[in-house]
Amino acid sequence: MKTATLLLVFVSAFAAFSSPAAELEPKLGKQGALLMEEKFDGKELPKNWNRNAGKLTVAEGVLKASEVAADKHAAAFRRPLPIQDAAIGVKFRFEGAKMFHVGFDPAPGELKKQGHLFSLIITPAGLSITEHNDKSDPKSTNKALAKRVATFEKGRWYELLLEVKGDDVLAQIAGMEPLRATSKDFHVKKPGLVFRTGGKDTDEVHLDEVRVWELK
Repeated sequence: MKTATLLLVFVSAFAAFSSPAAELEPKLGKQGALLMEEKFDGKELPKNWNRNAGKLTVAEGVLKASEVAADKHAAAFRRPLPIQDAAIGVKFRFEGAKMFHVGFDPAPGELKKQGHLFSLIITPAGLSITEHNDKSDPKSTNKALAKRVATFEKGRWYELLLEVKGDDVLAQIAGMEPLRATSKDFHVKKPGLVFRTGGKDTDEVHLDEVRVWELK
């Protein structure tokens, strides 16, 4: 085989291996219009990214988030975007943070419950899809509907595709088996994305290339 042909084969194989887009295709529906995209290329927190608690900075082309002990609350931030059935792509890496959540609240008037709807919870040791408790009911508790042991290395980038369609949720991370869960309330309208992270003040999670598509 000629050198040029060998080089072409190598480049093609490398591209197939390194491209998450080839692996992370929606499974619950057909990908529709791109509703939002953020690459954090500027020096300031982009418009419409709202900090509720913790510290958020943009540097080196990524969003850096960390908890602040004085808040006595996990770092929490939101990106408003009215959606219902959608696919959310996120590139993330742990830089000391103990957990990272991507989740949703129900839109006002959609449910009688108070509080969050559900979250994909990722820690350095695993991940789960958790339905959150009803804060108006003292007996209500969080429920891990699906969970898996996995290793997320510090300093390594991971590609996530989180889908919600009807009452089904599917989380895909490149190189891992998908995680799926269902609950009767997941189909409701959602006002946007909810992110949380926690750890010591110096423990960060980094985000990049956040994209949201309509899911048909």
